[in-house]
Formats: sequence, structure tokens, C-alpha cells
Amino acid sequence: SRWYPGGGLYRNVWLTMTNPVHVAHWGAFITTRAVSEASATIDLQVTVDNDSQDDAAITAVTQIFVLNVDGGKTGDAVASFKPMRAQIAADNQTTLAGTLVLENPRLWGPPPTQIPNRYLAVTTLWQNDKAIDQYETPFGIRSLRFEPDSGLFVNKELIKIRGVNMHHDLGALGAAFNRRAAERQLELLREMGCNAIRTAHNPPAPELLELTDRLGFLVMDEAF
Repeated sequence: SRWYPGGGLYRNVWLTMTNPVHVAHWGAFITTRAVSEASATIDLQVTVDNDSQDDAAITAVTQIFVLNVDGGKTGDAVASFKPMRAQIAADNQTTLAGTLVLENPRLWGPPPTQIPNRYLAVTTLWQNDKAIDQYETPFGIRSLRFEPDSGLFVNKELIKIRGVNMHHDLGALGAAFNRRAAERQLELLREMGCNAIRTAHNPPAPELLELTDRLGFLVMDEAF
């Protein structure tokens, strides 16, 4: 590193306990296509690990919920994927895939002309009629188009990128991640007209990416 971060732990650390049969770490992945104000196609991939010594017959059920402005799940499910079933050999893994069409989607886009609407995919893993794992995947629905002569279109609207570089530290507050301090930084930048963040030289904290998604920032998510 070309600068000294202070060493030690400056971000959150989690110990995740799971059933031997579980959704893999970062195991759910969502993409959207054919996006319009009328409908959007949502593709889902779920990777399931079987770390037990026995074969496992599983069923994955995924429902889509709307997230509110604070990132909380609201109301009943607005859509559901068809149940995905698989037989997984002992000490092995498999990837399940599903697709659905969501009518009248709430699109994600950068303020002030658009709203950063978000959804949550909740995947429940079933084995022998028992729920053994649940995995949540927040996501947004938007179309992107790049034109060499004009720029970036988000949901068919030309968006001028007004961005800044943001190092992982919080200035005088130090290197330890502080969610409210990072949120305040983004709020001030947004008031100044900023709509894009480059995570300069460092993989960003996951909490920062959640904030940029919620507040509607475009992100260049770089590692080096």
C-alpha cells in the first residue's frame, strides 16, 4: 500500500453460521434485461453448497419485495420465481437458474430526475419440507446504454456523469468505517450536484455500496 491505513480491523467482520446445505457465499446473482416502464425480465442464479456427507434434494423458492427509501422490506411479495429443484451430490454444489417478467417495474435511476427504487429477492432453501436457509439479494432495475457521441443513457435518459474520487477513509475521523459519516459525505456530495463515485484505489466497504445504491449514485467500483 502507498499509504498507511493504521493496521488492524477497520471494517466489520462477520462469522456466518449455516446449515451444511446452504446458499453459497455471495451465491445469488440477479441481472435484468428488456427493461422498460411496462415490464422487465429478471434473471436469477442461485448457487447451493452441499457440505454434508449425503446427497441432498433441495427446493429454492425466491420472492421479490419492494424496498423503501431506508432499505426496509415493505408489503407482500410483488413477484415470485417458480420453485427451483435440484439433487446435489455430497460435498458438491450446483447452480439453479430462473426467470420472471415483472410488470410495471419501479426503475432505479440517479436523482434529481430519477428515483433510485430498489427491490429485494428473498431466497428460501427447503429440504424435506423444512426451511434450512434464507438469503437476501437487494437489486435495482434499470437500462444502460452507452453512445460514443453523447454519453451514458440510464432508462433512456441522457445522464451527464458528475463524479468524484472517494478514498476509503473518512478524513480526520480515521480509517474505521462509520456508516453515518459515509452517508453524510454522500449527502453533501449529492447536494453539490455529484451523481457518481469512483472508489479510488481500494475495494469499497459493502456498506458504502449499499448507501450509493440507496441514494442513487453511479459507481466505478475498482480494486486498484
